[in-house]
Amino acid sequence: MPNSTRGTSPSVRPIGNTALLAAGVVTAIQLSTDSPAAAGPYVVALLLCVLGTGLRIESAIRERVPETNPGTETPQDHTSG
Repeated sequence: MPNSTRGTSPSVRPIGNTALLAAGVVTAIQLSTDSPAAAGPYVVALLLCVLGTGLRIESAIRERVPETNPGTETPQDHTSG
């Protein structure tokens, strides 16, 4: 039985990158305005940063874990037909 979670790592990394980019944009906009400092946008930026970092770490861990067959504990070869 193939590992069903293995295929999600390529799609999770761009979401993490987007969350980190959004956190940077929110922070840059907040810092560039002359309005008094409000905590709301910084909290959103912090949450986006934590979410993006977590998704990138999860993607990296899933990429490193070798896909094995639970019955034989040998790596699967998907290149041969």
